Amino acid sequence: MATGRLGVGETLGALNTALGPGDPVWFKETRARHLRARDFLAPRPALQARFGDGQVPERVVRAVAGLQGPGVAPVLRCAPTPAGLALQLQRPAVFERVLGAVAAYVAPATPAAPGPRVLLHCPALRSAPGALRLSQLRAVLVADHLARTLRAHGESVRLVPAVRDPHMPTFLQQLRVDWPAASERAATEALRNRALAELSPAQERGALPRGVLGTVCLKELVQERGRAAGYDPNLDKCLVTEDLLSVLAELQEAARCWPGDSPPSLAAAPDANADRCMVVHVVSCEEEFQQQKVDLLWRKLDDQAPLTQKHLVCGPVKVAGAPGTLTAPEYYELRYAQVCKASAVKHGRDLAQDPAWTEVFSVLSVATVKFEMLSTAPHGQHFHKGHQERHLRHV
Repeated sequence: MATGRLGVGETLGALNTALGPGDPVWFKETRARHLRARDFLAPRPALQARFGDGQVPERVVRAVAGLQGPGVAPVLRCAPTPAGLALQLQRPAVFERVLGAVAAYVAPATPAAPGPRVLLHCPALRSAPGALRLSQLRAVLVADHLARTLRAHGESVRLVPAVRDPHMPTFLQQLRVDWPAASERAATEALRNRALAELSPAQERGALPRGVLGTVCLKELVQERGRAAGYDPNLDKCLVTEDLLSVLAELQEAARCWPGDSPPSLAAAPDANADRCMVVHVVSCEEEFQQQKVDLLWRKLDDQAPLTQKHLVCGPVKVAGAPGTLTAPEYYELRYAQVCKASAVKHGRDLAQDPAWTEVFSVLSVATVKFEMLSTAPHGQHFHKGHQERHLRHV
């Protein structure tokens, strides 16, 4: 029996090659009503452009029907139809090949060339679960989904921040979100000294709130990168606090000290690692303005800050049948209660107290929450300016 991983791309490539020189004409069928009769189709208009009268030579049809090769799915039949040239696979053989080598299909893909490392930053996870708004919950779920997707494609991903609130790990576990727990706080001394050197003169500071070290002007950075870089033109000054420096220190350490790397050389050039890591800030719409300040302040205080920082902004959330003031835990409990009530109606008895059903209800509740939070179609804008690329995307 043939072995090896079957692929749609490999099969499409072989099918187009079998038709001879010209543009690709085959496509993979996905509509349920057509899948009963075909798996691939070369549409009649495309065949008419290729063969003039649309009649595919018999030798070409035989070549397609006998198609073989690495990664090419076995063919059952190929025949002309009113829609075009239809091809059906040997489905039992395909299923047997796939089910006999499931690990090969679920293993992360190996990139052709190592891409930039991705540092995923979700500021919402610095709070307690009870303080999470629904838009922030959405940002957390988007960040988790993005991390899983990137890793499935073989990318190296690191997650920031490490959660410190004692109740957050339990809540994330309820949501099936895999996120690192607290680690030692990164040292802020170097950033603090650089920040103190950049602070506005004392006479310009005025009376500052308690805990604020001073203000740093960001206007020059905004003007340097311009509106084309996606920054809000109203960005001017940033209040520098010990907490903000702690945030920057954690980002700085995560970007510089990747797991498995050797310690950075003291003789390395200031921007030696600046292009090795791409940072994606996943934020709610309420956090967007503040996160742009963090982005710019990091660049101002750290010569090795990653050159590519992207912002993925999650829009507001409207929950059906619930007030907009719900916190994230309250929203989860609401959906969990609804799942339990629906099961009681369907089965005629309350199964919520049955240990055998507890996990089922939990999984169904998480699925409901994730569907509701992630199902809105994204829209966004892409901005590029040399190495200072930013991508503002609203979800």
